[in-house]
Amino acid sequence: MSKDILIPIDAQKPELADKALKIAISQARESGGELHVMTVVPGFNMPMVAAYFPADAMENALKAVEKKLHHYIDTHIPDDLSSCLHVTNGNPYKQIIKMAKQINASMIVIPSRKQSSVDEALIGSVAGKVVERASCSVLVIRD
Repeated sequence: MSKDILIPIDAQKPELADKALKIAISQARESGGELHVMTVVPGFNMPMVAAYFPADAMENALKAVEKKLHHYIDTHIPDDLSSCLHVTNGNPYKQIIKMAKQINASMIVIPSRKQSSVDEALIGSVAGKVVERASCSVLVIRD
């Protein structure tokens, strides 16, 4: 069984994951596994929308996000802990579930910010969908 821990981070607001990252680091150390940090850039979803952007817009966005997340990792994850960065695009909860399966994660540690019931009903909670659909344990960390 894998001992790898997956932590999805919002690259636009990585500081929201600070508390969850500390717990994920602890879990990875305790299990002797690798820490997988990921972020998901929302996709264009519809070809009609994508047509309004230059052909390399998504590629450039992914590179910029990867650079920002590398800096976050370099400053927040100890050098002695094995870690891996994943940057994907698409539907956030689907990409998180897909990555957890791909790396055979034993646990997902996911930060969750407080949302009003109206926001959650209209937008939906990524953390909630991950909890419902993940095939491994999910630890939700509230700020």
